[in-house]
Amino acid sequence: MKLPAFFKKKECKKETLVAAEKEPWENPYDTVRRMGIAGYQARYFDQCKEIWKAKVPASGQADTLQGEMLRQVEKLCYEACDNGNINWDGDFAWFCDFLLESFTNSGTFDSVYLEKLTAVLAVIKRCGEYAADFNAGKIPEEQAEPDRMAYTEEDIYDFLRDSVALVSQKNPQDIPYQKKDFIHR
Repeated sequence: MKLPAFFKKKECKKETLVAAEKEPWENPYDTVRRMGIAGYQARYFDQCKEIWKAKVPASGQADTLQGEMLRQVEKLCYEACDNGNINWDGDFAWFCDFLLESFTNSGTFDSVYLEKLTAVLAVIKRCGEYAADFNAGKIPEEQAEPDRMAYTEEDIYDFLRDSVALVSQKNPQDIPYQKKDFIHR
């Protein structure tokens, strides 16, 4: 099955997420509040549960874009909320870039919603990379700022899960996902 034509319309510019990452540091919790996502509650839990059951394998990457997007959101959530981003690596950073590209190319969201998605994924990526720098000894323990290591509230992950559900609603047919050999998570 080919990708629907509208899924190829927009080019996600990686510079968008890179630019968001290079903004002056703001406490991630303040960023989430400023974007109006703090306290966000899942609206599409049942649909996400269906996607998870039908399209996400017990291990490894999914065969569908909808399943893979949800799998990646869950990987990012688990790494931050359960592990404090201690295992952050290139796979997690790639998930942030891939999710933004997939959300952008889906044609599902307007520019305001995409701005929120960009901010949320930038928060996750910035926290992860900060944690990776700390874990690699690049940031001395006495200078470490715990709030910068991981965003551990469920609101942004619920926002991302719901965004996957909205992409799935717009694309009820399975969109094939080509597994990436370089992804090990």
